[in-house]
Amino acid sequence: MKVVFFIPDMRGGGAEKVALLLIRQVVSLGYSTDLLLLRKEGELLGAIPKSVNVVTLGDGRIRNSLFPLCRYLKRENPDHLIVSMWPLTTVSVVASLLSGYQGRLLLSEHSALSESPQARGLSGILLRLSMRFVNSRADYVVGVSSGVVDDLHSLGLPSSFGIVVNNPVQISSLSFPGDGWLEHPWYQLEKRKRLLAVGSLKPAKDYPVMLNAMKSLRKDNSGAQLLIMGGGPLEADLMALRKELGLEDSVHFGGWVLDPSPFYHSAGCLVLSSRWEGFGNVIVEALAAGVPVVSTDCKSGPAEILENGKYGKLVPVGDPSALAIAIEESLSEPFDPEALKARAKDFSPEIIAKRYLELAQ
Repeated sequence: MKVVFFIPDMRGGGAEKVALLLIRQVVSLGYSTDLLLLRKEGELLGAIPKSVNVVTLGDGRIRNSLFPLCRYLKRENPDHLIVSMWPLTTVSVVASLLSGYQGRLLLSEHSALSESPQARGLSGILLRLSMRFVNSRADYVVGVSSGVVDDLHSLGLPSSFGIVVNNPVQISSLSFPGDGWLEHPWYQLEKRKRLLAVGSLKPAKDYPVMLNAMKSLRKDNSGAQLLIMGGGPLEADLMALRKELGLEDSVHFGGWVLDPSPFYHSAGCLVLSSRWEGFGNVIVEALAAGVPVVSTDCKSGPAEILENGKYGKLVPVGDPSALAIAIEESLSEPFDPEALKARAKDFSPEIIAKRYLELAQ
């Protein structure tokens, strides 16, 4: 069986990491695997298994990928095509119809699209029309959480479509960060006071709420410090806010790293302040390291992963005070790291890849 994955590029985001984990698992099972990209770029390119055939379609623009994809499907006719992220999903449905593709087409959506800028204006009209009349022509439409599937239905996807297949998540056992990190002020703290946030510096993550929660913690003399691992367009704005709040010595920006595992293993608590998520990979990554989690109860994913508070604390979206209180409680309360690790195993690549491959039968 030949399995093909199609994604815009291999930047270090959540959807790209998911694709990489699935590809590695499918390859390990002995399946022939191709990876289709709009742009052959991204930090994760070097991590793709050597046996995978990487194909670049078109000139990097979605609207110019339709006919190259048609030609590829006619030539290769793979058994299983897995496509991630709208509007690439819609383009793939059209290409499969035009090319007469006979294999299984599976569309995978990774976020609550109704919360994104794509849901507004002309783009929003096209999004809703495509969900109702185009994407429902695929064999399967997958949402990475129940909330994402509900969101797709709210955008027009027929209720008879939409199944949940959670993201695969895995961290390495690497516990040493290297490159002088052990001299960093965050590492000089006792472990329980090390707060960690992992994610792109963009509006969806709502880091201003997190920084304002840190201001409350500073007033309470908790001694906790926050390390934010990630890069993005809001870095300068967030650094300015850090200065405005007087948090230069208690909030640190670590940038993007290929493998954040050592930071999970070293943290006392993971904090997520998102306005919305598709799933919340970082929550599972923290659980896999046996680290307590404090997250906003945002749409969608965190409550599903944490089973409504069984495996971590949930607070309202956009409430710095509630976030600060939950962090303080999490840092002082006892917890069972083995129970957290056991929950993370429910999202192992082996389990999730098996679910995808079952849909190909």
